[in-house]
Amino acid sequence: MTDSPNQTDPAPAAVPAPAVPPPAGPTRTNVLGIVALAAAVIGFVFACVPGALVVGWVLLPIAFILGIVALFLRGRWKWTAVTAVIVSVVGTIVGFVVFFAAVAGAISDAADENGGGDVVVSAPSGGGDVPAEEPEAPAAEPQAPSGTREDPLALGSTVENADWSVTVTGIDPNGNAAVAAANQFNDAPGAGQQYVIVDASATYKGSGEGVSAEVQIDYVTADGTVLSTWDNIVVGIEPEFGRANLYAGATDAGKLVFLVPSSLDGQIRVRPGLFAGDVFFALS
Repeated sequence: MTDSPNQTDPAPAAVPAPAVPPPAGPTRTNVLGIVALAAAVIGFVFACVPGALVVGWVLLPIAFILGIVALFLRGRWKWTAVTAVIVSVVGTIVGFVVFFAAVAGAISDAADENGGGDVVVSAPSGGGDVPAEEPEAPAAEPQAPSGTREDPLALGSTVENADWSVTVTGIDPNGNAAVAAANQFNDAPGAGQQYVIVDASATYKGSGEGVSAEVQIDYVTADGTVLSTWDNIVVGIEPEFGRANLYAGATDAGKLVFLVPSSLDGQIRVRPGLFAGDVFFALS
């Protein structure tokens, strides 16, 4: 059976034309970006002022977060948001630099107030009386302060500043037997080593409450190595120096134990306070 000559094929279905997106509107003002930029600029300014760092540290993170959010707003200017993010990051870095500079300045000022330049040295008391008939010696020329490694102080001398008065009262250079008797678990000295026991006292002169641990006493070997009591822990030697809380006028007197070379050619170093300078004592 054949198709009828009058029969025609059905017309193809119409294909819909692709939708044309509406033309983009003009880019609008990014209000959030402007707010972020303003906060970043103000925070940057405050971050440069040591006394107002906290304000800068509050504003700069806020500006950073607002700038990030503003970047993702469609149809808004981006340059304000980008600038806000950059300024907030740079401002944070500047703020940390200013902070550490302020801390360093404060430490330097404290060192100037309590440092070694203000340390006064007093010689040990004692000595013979000068005969009455002996003529008075002429005034000597001022000498350089003693207490350096080249010119150490004698035992019994006192060093003091605004906060502390410290005296190295004595040294037992042969402390091996005392350390062994104090506790059976104390380490025996190695070859070429021996224990030295130092007697010291520190009187607090400052305001409020002081801790005698602020007074640092160490042993310095002839080659310049600094030895601390913490290098070789010894227990049982009492009283132990450096653990007292003191008010003005109170004194902590006790002992410190050092494991040192048997040559005993070193010195005792004293720092009368956390920011004080070094003062050296001879072993004899």
